[in-house]
Amino acid sequence: MMNMADSTLLQDMYFTTPEMKRIFGDRNRIQKQMDCEAALADAEAELGIIPRAMADEIMRCSNVDLIDFEVLQADFVRTGHPFVPVVHAYKKICQDQAGEYVHWGATTQDILDTGTTLQLKEAFTLLMKRFERLYEVTADAACRYKNLVMVGRTNGQQALPITFGYKIAVWGFEIRENIDRLHECSRRAFRGQLAGAVGTMASFGTRGLAVQERFLQKLGLSVPPIAWSVSRHHYAELMNDLALMAATMGKMGTEIYALQKSEIGEVEEAQGKGSVGSSTMPHKRNPFRAMELSTNARLARGCAATLMDCLELEHERDPRGASAEIPLFTQICSLVHASVERAIGLVEHLTVYPAHMQRNLGCLHGLIFSEAIMMHLGRSVGRQTAHAIVHELSMKAFQEESNLGDLLKQDPRVQPYLSADDIDAIMKPERYIGLAPLFAERLKQQKDAYFSSSKSR
Repeated sequence: MMNMADSTLLQDMYFTTPEMKRIFGDRNRIQKQMDCEAALADAEAELGIIPRAMADEIMRCSNVDLIDFEVLQADFVRTGHPFVPVVHAYKKICQDQAGEYVHWGATTQDILDTGTTLQLKEAFTLLMKRFERLYEVTADAACRYKNLVMVGRTNGQQALPITFGYKIAVWGFEIRENIDRLHECSRRAFRGQLAGAVGTMASFGTRGLAVQERFLQKLGLSVPPIAWSVSRHHYAELMNDLALMAATMGKMGTEIYALQKSEIGEVEEAQGKGSVGSSTMPHKRNPFRAMELSTNARLARGCAATLMDCLELEHERDPRGASAEIPLFTQICSLVHASVERAIGLVEHLTVYPAHMQRNLGCLHGLIFSEAIMMHLGRSVGRQTAHAIVHELSMKAFQEESNLGDLLKQDPRVQPYLSADDIDAIMKPERYIGLAPLFAERLKQQKDAYFSSSKSR
């Protein structure tokens, strides 16, 4: 079934990137499998299991460019097998009967799983660099806007003053936690597989562990404690961690989408020259990139949830799980990479409207200072009493569309404790932002420490 993600016109615009199409494309997939066969032959030759000359020829021929893809595709159709055609291809391109030594002792799952892990490791390396770039630009933006006062909102309603830098800092700390989670996960995720038909290494005799260790060392993968053909939780963990990062970026997009609404208008994603918001309403400036972050997050979460169903497998090998994994890995990595590229651009080029933020601070006629007034008044009359007084006056101000400050100045319950000047001073947005700038600065300090330690590693 074809869908929008298969469209050559739309997929790079929304759902993937050229880099991910290459990583998960046929040529790179087959190359990674051939890299596995080359490493296996080399390891076995070192241990005297197969002749060195045969291993050298296998290694020489482990180049996807030597394969006729039309013949390979036809062989896939003919055999109905996910790897045997590659073995057949080796036999055609290798000289001196070296093709007879290809795949010695291995099973299909060994090569497919290890090849897939190499693809995922390549994708992970690319993604982590871009996640770090998103972390960097987000921390810098948080610090840049640390003192820009705006209204904070809870339950969809105006609440108290914050700063725009504080809002961005919330994103930044979440991005950092996702990065840390992925670093931790990577220690488990990139393990290879070489265990034979049922995981016991019987086909390697007594040298199974030695072959496995050399094989995986050559590929830069970790050695598992036991075969994981039916124990695929490390894949699910990695993909769910990527989905969490997608969710963070989706939240960023959702927030920008909300703040760009005409009634709020506090920020706007960059509008490129020639961009069009609507086919029928020429005035529209739609937040398409922000929407894409939210859309991709939903799709990635759905794929990650489906992967959990791949964990319940039968006996010592059950390819139903692995068969479902490949398209899901491709989709998650592609969606997340497309999102992080858009997220970086959104943050770097976000248009901010301080005047609109200032306007919105006043649209409730002082109601956003109700807590500040209550806390000051509470020192004299008690917190609960102060809450009752300010709540009553706030409801009156809301219903009459009058100014809360004026009502406070006129109320005999307030006058003995707060003067008009006191009330005016309390109801200044910049005086009730708490530690918002500090949190933005903390994010930048954390970011600087992270990149400083990364350089030393």
